[in-house]
Amino acid sequence: MSDLRRAAVVGPGRLGTLVALGLAAAGVAVTRVAGGSDAARAALRGAIAGLREVPLQEVADGVDVVVLAVPDRAVAGVADELARADAIREGQGVVHLSGALGTAPLRRAALAGAWTAACHPALTAPAGTADPARLHGVVWAVTAAPGALDRARELVERLGGDAVAVAEADRARYHAALALASNAVGAAVVAARRLLALAGPLDPDRVLGPLARASVDAALAGGAPALTGPVVRGDVATLRAHLDAIGPDAPELADAYRDLQRAVLGAVRAGLDPDVAVAVADVLAADADRGA
Repeated sequence: MSDLRRAAVVGPGRLGTLVALGLAAAGVAVTRVAGGSDAARAALRGAIAGLREVPLQEVADGVDVVVLAVPDRAVAGVADELARADAIREGQGVVHLSGALGTAPLRRAALAGAWTAACHPALTAPAGTADPARLHGVVWAVTAAPGALDRARELVERLGGDAVAVAEADRARYHAALALASNAVGAAVVAARRLLALAGPLDPDRVLGPLARASVDAALAGGAPALTGPVVRGDVATLRAHLDAIGPDAPELADAYRDLQRAVLGAVRAGLDPDVAVAVADVLAADADRGA
């Protein structure tokens, strides 16, 4: 029988709120919340019956697991404060949701008798996300000691997720990959929207949407060989024409264009003629890089 019956959340931001709602929807009583903004705590209290706002030192009272949904820089400090306050009991869980961190920041909680784990979902949680079904089917990177792994898996499975073990030493690489796939891809689309606006009254969803979605799908399935465009073709003239057209009106977008196309070049360079690769790199180099 499961011993995950009651939970607390520290840091009810976007992800912390979503996890709290997911646990409540799965039948876990989320009874205590600490940290975060007044508005976030109030919103969560309005959504979960019986939830109490408490000081951090009291957040672990009477619960089976404490979920730390705080910024990476705060994880160790929060865990240490709970341990110093003797707030953690033997066999209680302390779990953080950071992607880049492993269990090392929870060391003091573990010494106090807690089982500890790092559990991170591979998803984005935009502002206003409140449907716990968004967590269903999501892959979670789970890092835990062998004795805690089953409990961490249970937490993830109660949220409808799929737990995948990631070694402590691999957390930062895992999270860096996710940052590129979400934020870097998103930044490329944002830059493309701004460029499209300079080209006239074109609907970005109709023009860019199908292209961006198909490109992501192709890259996921085929990797670098699926990439297309002027860099892959070694089309120096087109690259120069793009930069000449962008630079005068939007120099910051020209910089973004160079950076993103350099990333493409890095992915496909091995398949280009060496002289062509050098020519492409030269066009994409900033003036300072060229010694101008």
